[in-house]
Amino acid sequence: MTFTAQIDDLTTALRHTRSRLLAPVDRSQLQLPRDPEIFVEDTLLYVMDNWAQDLREQGHVLEEDLAWKVANSHYPRYVLRMAGGSLVQIHFTGQYPRSLFLNISKGFRNGQQFSDARHVQVELPLTTDANKLLASLLDGLKDVTV
Repeated sequence: MTFTAQIDDLTTALRHTRSRLLAPVDRSQLQLPRDPEIFVEDTLLYVMDNWAQDLREQGHVLEEDLAWKVANSHYPRYVLRMAGGSLVQIHFTGQYPRSLFLNISKGFRNGQQFSDARHVQVELPLTTDANKLLASLLDGLKDVTV
């Protein structure tokens, strides 16, 4: 499966997630928490858990890499096992509360090439609104060219 096809599969699952999670937003919780761990736990992991559920229905497995810890980042990293057997790394980067990026990368193992690794980065808004975060993920991946 090509990297472009994998991104398409991720986007398809994300569309299902977004249509399933459209819910009213509690206006009292729109302010970003001071503690980045609260944002990660309440918003980011919630969105990723729901996306993982829809990916699982397509035969893919998205799991958080619990061994991943970077001293200056609170954002999680995931390993996605595609239905065809290939691995894709998904991780969030940025500096809370200023920036948030979704990074999707894949390295290929071909002895005839120097490097044919692929990488996609999508900038996301820092928001406690799961619907807005999902819409940004979907729009960002929809516009990716690999």
